[in-house]
Amino acid sequence: MAYVLHRRAIPVIAAVLLIVILAGCSQRGAQDSETPPPASASSSALRTTAAGEPLFSNGNFKFIQSYESSPDACKVKLSVENRGGKNALFADVSAGGTLYLAIDSSSLLGAEVAKLRAMEIDVETTSGGGEFYAVSGTITALSGAERVQSAPDPWSVYLANKNPNIAHINLDYETEYMVPDAYNMFIFTKEVDNAAEAGLAPTNLYILDIRFFDEAGNQLAADVNAGFNAPEGFGKPDRSNLLEVADETVIGGSSGSSAGGWGQAVTITTTHGGGAFDASVIASGAVVTVYYASELAPELILQSWSGGEGWVKVAPAYVNDSGTIAQYTYDDIITAFNSDDIAGLLDQIYIGDCGAKLDVFSVSTGEGGSAQ
Repeated sequence: MAYVLHRRAIPVIAAVLLIVILAGCSQRGAQDSETPPPASASSSALRTTAAGEPLFSNGNFKFIQSYESSPDACKVKLSVENRGGKNALFADVSAGGTLYLAIDSSSLLGAEVAKLRAMEIDVETTSGGGEFYAVSGTITALSGAERVQSAPDPWSVYLANKNPNIAHINLDYETEYMVPDAYNMFIFTKEVDNAAEAGLAPTNLYILDIRFFDEAGNQLAADVNAGFNAPEGFGKPDRSNLLEVADETVIGGSSGSSAGGWGQAVTITTTHGGGAFDASVIASGAVVTVYYASELAPELILQSWSGGEGWVKVAPAYVNDSGTIAQYTYDDIITAFNSDDIAGLLDQIYIGDCGAKLDVFSVSTGEGGSAQ
């Protein structure tokens, strides 16, 4: 098959967003979704616009918000443009990173959100120079008063002759069903971008349309004039008790999970150990930040097989009130490692659990400032 996506696992980036902006959301595993049922022939009449018109037909897109506060998030400018004779939402990505879009299903569907069982998004990509580059990401549902998180459903535009493509998510389980008068929403991400990975300008997206379906496959009416009703704390990460961090940069491949029992959720190999991470960034004043979900804060584990301390553990110096972000300081790291020659002796870093199940969403480094 002529796939051009890089063969790597899609990271659990959507979960970073949920932890950072909606601390305390419940999570639940789910099986892979199948293609949602097609809309019935008469379903277009349910639309609050003329039959066949896209959701953006009147130029409104206030029911979608981008999120750019996560350290891995890209900057994006949203606008409505004419695409193929119809209005579409244009996501103009100015730099690399993960694109996060939150879609307010409660405001769009009102009481009918209780009937929602599937959503489709028509996605078209556009890259500079007229070349095609594959992209992929996920869609995650946040349902009910506690915003229960579904497992992310993957989407991709991976072939030029399948551009645009349809991204979809099914609400397969009763725990995922959305509840009227609650802050129900979907999180749409673009995580893998072959253009950006090739050193080119990131791929931009057109969202041509968004459709919602009930259990029978009938399209639900959407309010094209809807706005975004943000829950308390949306877009505001819990930075309580943490150091300010400048130039925060996410370490590639720093997401993963452990089942508990003092296991390791993430393994990061340094350039000194034959990997990709340049540990010289852990210099005087540096802070390592871990975004996670667990009953217990994780530990930072340092390993050297080339002359340094063989295996040492570092406890977090700072943990936020909601128990979702932990920070480890340079001073604590070199004290435990018994050397300040991090770049010359450190071969591997682990993020380990302290006896409870651990999900790590990202690990970053940056320059530490004052406590907040």
